[in-house]
Amino acid sequence: MTIPNRSYTLTRRRLLQWLGGLTVTGVAALTYSRLVEPRWIDIEEITLRIPRLPDWLAGRRIAQLSDLHLCEMTSPAQLDEAVTLVNQLHPDWLFLTGDYVGDNADYAEGLVEPLRRVQAPVYAVYGNHDYWSNLRVVREMLQQAGVTTLRNEATRLEDGLWLGGVDDVWSGRPDLEATLRDIPPRVTTLLLAHEPDYFDRVLQRAAPVAAQFSGHSHGGQVRVPTLRPGPDGLRTYAPILPRYGRQYPIGLRQIGDQQVYTNRGLGVWPVPYRINCRPEITLFTLQPAL
Repeated sequence: MTIPNRSYTLTRRRLLQWLGGLTVTGVAALTYSRLVEPRWIDIEEITLRIPRLPDWLAGRRIAQLSDLHLCEMTSPAQLDEAVTLVNQLHPDWLFLTGDYVGDNADYAEGLVEPLRRVQAPVYAVYGNHDYWSNLRVVREMLQQAGVTTLRNEATRLEDGLWLGGVDDVWSGRPDLEATLRDIPPRVTTLLLAHEPDYFDRVLQRAAPVAAQFSGHSHGGQVRVPTLRPGPDGLRTYAPILPRYGRQYPIGLRQIGDQQVYTNRGLGVWPVPYRINCRPEITLFTLQPAL
């Protein structure tokens, strides 16, 4: 009579249980990263402390959206939801920092109705995807939505507060000097630049910019846990980052008296997944530096 090898039978059973658990975990993770996290909007509230900020500007609030990437993966309904949340925050201004579509400018039509509902003045710059699709179409849709786009130019937001916007770094012709040319001295200057690594140019030119607002990197979209915090203070890192989005890929960084903030974006591209990197609305409150 043959005696069954019970240790082999149990080992095989454990292996099957382990594989089954791994499969369930994988399916759950894939479902979460595809269907849950990309639609789970996070509201980041940041106190932006600025040296020599005039007293009357303390408490002013700025909302930021970036990288909407309207396409088959991100719908106008998701933008509409984000606009509802922005309106509930009651910002003084909304900044948009580029990449309004994926690779098809026809989706830009979906910008119009949601952005018309914004209850604050809206200012924007273009991103590389706006150039790569069809800049003319994107520009027309933003105009229909009542958005003011800044392309190597600046505008006064309030007494003592100016906003500049540079053209896209990757595919446009950014000109920092032209952008800042008409800004008077001894005012607080904010800058919109789609690609965050443009901040190095701001530093190199010793430009009088208190804070730069950017997007482009999506924070990496997929961030892997780490044991030690990185330069951004997070215990995660992004293994894949785009050109011009590697030096300041996520969150707030300060060098001297100047700061750059990189928004994680609302949409996704080129894959429809997010892990440890939720889509973001940022709400900044201006305050004098301590």
